[in-house]
Amino acid sequence: MNNKFWVWGYVLDTVPGKAFFVDKATSCSLETGAKYLQADNVFWLNGLHTLDAFNDFQCEKLQDIPNVIGGLTHIEANGPGKGNWQIHYAEAAEKLAKLSLKYPNIKGAIIDDFRSPVGPSKDMTDEDLHRVCGTLKSINPDLKLYLVRYFTTQDQSTLTTCADDFDGLSVWCWNSTDYFWNALYHEDIRRLRELFPGKEIIQGQFLHAYGEGGIPQVMDQMKNQCSKIAYALDRKSIDGWCALQSGWFCFESHKEQVEYLRNYWDWYLQTRTVR
Repeated sequence: MNNKFWVWGYVLDTVPGKAFFVDKATSCSLETGAKYLQADNVFWLNGLHTLDAFNDFQCEKLQDIPNVIGGLTHIEANGPGKGNWQIHYAEAAEKLAKLSLKYPNIKGAIIDDFRSPVGPSKDMTDEDLHRVCGTLKSINPDLKLYLVRYFTTQDQSTLTTCADDFDGLSVWCWNSTDYFWNALYHEDIRRLRELFPGKEIIQGQFLHAYGEGGIPQVMDQMKNQCSKIAYALDRKSIDGWCALQSGWFCFESHKEQVEYLRNYWDWYLQTRTVR
């Protein structure tokens, strides 16, 4: 039985190596991070940045993971932070779907930062999404398509017009506050369930707080997040819990956060009877 835990990250081509959005070389590849946290599921993001990432080397590193969801490609042509986004989602969906026929643990695709106001897909239409979803499922109808969305900064009801063209949402809180987790979170999840019955909801958790200036997640926030997410998972309000990202796991600066989550997930798994 799948344990509903996820890790977000990158397969390293070399060790140590480069993982996007980690500011120095890392020794923790995605498959290692998933094993450390005993996660059965990963969001594999190498394809986010280049179509060349959809290759046998990458897939073979992930063969022991039951559920792999691959990131679809958008490229900042002028360089990181310099704009001129180029969207290759349909082409990436075709490559990923063909790989899934060879590697059956590839179960789907994800579009990162979907329609984020400053992101690459901010102008993506329902018709564009329909084409991506159609490309993916025309090759392998069993594949799922996920979208990344953010609480507080995005109106989730705008997705109702394209709900037939995605299977799940990966949802995140960019700026973590006690007010959000204590007062807003469960109502926001309830609203998502109301808007999108039957869709998977995977709750994300930043172990590296990008929204707070790029620091290890503050432990008081980390503990509160874990409590609230576990409550939602127990009540089946959400379908999974994702830690971002594996590239930070090997740094002593993030040791407390990673160990805390590992112990929390282990406690969660060992104290919930499954029959």
